[in-house]
Amino acid sequence: MAGRAEGELIAGFDVRRAFGASVVLSGVDIMIRRGEVVALLGGSGSGKSTLLRALAGLDPDATGTITRHGRSAVVFQEHRLLPWKRVAANVGLGLTGDVPRRVAAALAEVGLADRERAWPAELSGGQAQRVAFARALVREPDLLLLDEPFGALDALTRLRMQGLFGRLRAEHGFSALFVTHDVDEALLLSDRILLLDGGVIAEDIAVDLDHPRTPDHSGFGVLRRRLLARLGVPVLEEIAP
Repeated sequence: MAGRAEGELIAGFDVRRAFGASVVLSGVDIMIRRGEVVALLGGSGSGKSTLLRALAGLDPDATGTITRHGRSAVVFQEHRLLPWKRVAANVGLGLTGDVPRRVAAALAEVGLADRERAWPAELSGGQAQRVAFARALVREPDLLLLDEPFGALDALTRLRMQGLFGRLRAEHGFSALFVTHDVDEALLLSDRILLLDGGVIAEDIAVDLDHPRTPDHSGFGVLRRRLLARLGVPVLEEIAP
């Protein structure tokens, strides 16, 4: 990883992070290329969010070599909207140029064209997270870094947001690295799954399944069982009739 690979958007080499005596990242090597969606899986406390924050440049105490190319934007599990600003102002925060047009287009893409004047407190959880996506999209990123963006949503809203993510990715062609603890979500959305364990990337698994994907696809089940076993989650065997 010493040189830049063709199409590389972000790369980390020997990324390390400790909190006191607790070592969370002990030498992570990672690369995200243009056009791919990569899911980062791992057990609770394995350092997934810590790694994403380091890659995004949000953790000055992380060490190692991190290179970024092109524009990137971050979407967190919490929408992080400013409660004293209306939706349009939250989406356009820090932008210059033709801000109203760009904000309106971004909100329309996430299905909230009629909520420009709403306050964050007036939104549902799913709507607030869609605003967070609009805030990222309006910056026309080459790469989205997503930290469990659907983790706080109910099951049905989560499915809708997964569908929205897939549609937006198809339309805009951005790359993405998203942290998730949901194996099914990782398999539904990603081209590649990285398993973080022991402070390093323990496995790099290609998801060679056609889109659109469904959990009843035979290849889906094989990969799901492999990942669950690797994460130490027991898989119940089917009971023969």
